[in-house]
Amino acid sequence: MEVYRNPARFRTLVAGRRFGKTTLALSELRREGARANPGDKIWYVAPTYGMAREIMWNDLKATTPPDWVDKYNETLLQLRLVNGALISLKGADRPDTLRGVGLNFVVLDEYQDMRTEVWEQVLRPTLATTEGRALFIGTPKSHNLLYENYAKGVRQRNRKNPEWASWQFPTIASPFVPMREIEQARSDLDPRTFRQEYEASFETMSGRVYYPFERSRHVGNYPFNPKLPIWIGQDFNISPMSAAVLQPQPNGELWVVDEIVLFNSNVTEVCDELEKRYWRNMSQITIFPDPAGGSRSHARGESALDIFRSRGFKRIMYHKKHPFVQDRVNSVNALLRSASNQVRLKVNEKCRATIEAFEQVTYREGTTEIDKSLNKEHIADGIGYAIEYNFPTRKTPVLGVSF
Repeated sequence: MEVYRNPARFRTLVAGRRFGKTTLALSELRREGARANPGDKIWYVAPTYGMAREIMWNDLKATTPPDWVDKYNETLLQLRLVNGALISLKGADRPDTLRGVGLNFVVLDEYQDMRTEVWEQVLRPTLATTEGRALFIGTPKSHNLLYENYAKGVRQRNRKNPEWASWQFPTIASPFVPMREIEQARSDLDPRTFRQEYEASFETMSGRVYYPFERSRHVGNYPFNPKLPIWIGQDFNISPMSAAVLQPQPNGELWVVDEIVLFNSNVTEVCDELEKRYWRNMSQITIFPDPAGGSRSHARGESALDIFRSRGFKRIMYHKKHPFVQDRVNSVNALLRSASNQVRLKVNEKCRATIEAFEQVTYREGTTEIDKSLNKEHIADGIGYAIEYNFPTRKTPVLGVSF
């Protein structure tokens, strides 16, 4: 009820398993439907369409009074209400299908398992013209996007009329879960998993690729310096196309001062963005690309590196042979924290994609293969190309260099 009654436009509920998050979402959908105007659109979004059906559809039909409903659509998972409003269930696994609709209210359930662009680039704009509202609910999974939204509410907690509000409740706070069940889980689970799943604690992910990274040690105010060299660590994934902007410091440190993350993009747009931001400093830029960028795969037969050269980026340095992934990761980790506990890699606090990658990219369970399911690894890969070239942990046969 504390969450239900709060008037903040954007609310984030972080709670342990079986706390009642989905029941709250169901109540919110009914309330918004009851007070809606003709044409209002109310959405419930789960990580996948199948999850939306499984979690919410039957309960929504069963608990919505029949005299409220004009029509059920089993195929589209929609309730058209007699007041002209529409309640729809959606999946976040196909973000492009969520674009272009003016929403009045949206619930994002299990938000910790969604990609960042689902909210920031797709759903948030749909609330602009309607001044719509949103409820985010989930269980912690490291310091990911759920944590970011939770932190916004914490920062605004003392404001008179905050736009963001947030709550964090452990399962033990729910009167509906017997204590014996919680104690059984405590005995069955490892401490980290229990804290995350039942105490709603934001835990460091196990199996992290960039395990030395800690916000308290590596993130801060590390701004761009126009007098220093500019290194661009470039990854060529199409969505997102990622470029990390790094600067070696006189004291031997390396700072990630900026980042370029473009979805559904190409190398030409990266060049446009680099010129826009650093047109005064073009002579200071060195590109450290993924060696795969030398392949000829673009419309006119040119390679990604050819495009950089044609745009005036003549200083391009890369290994002729693609470095092993583990060598690249080891080089980054060595700068994050050496065996002698020296920290040489720092990250500007505005570089959100970089911070998320360092915190959330993990190995597939039981393997040394990087898990790419979250689509977070690309900016870290770009950083790795620059670092592995300049600070290799092992000798690699010589490189391709172009000027």
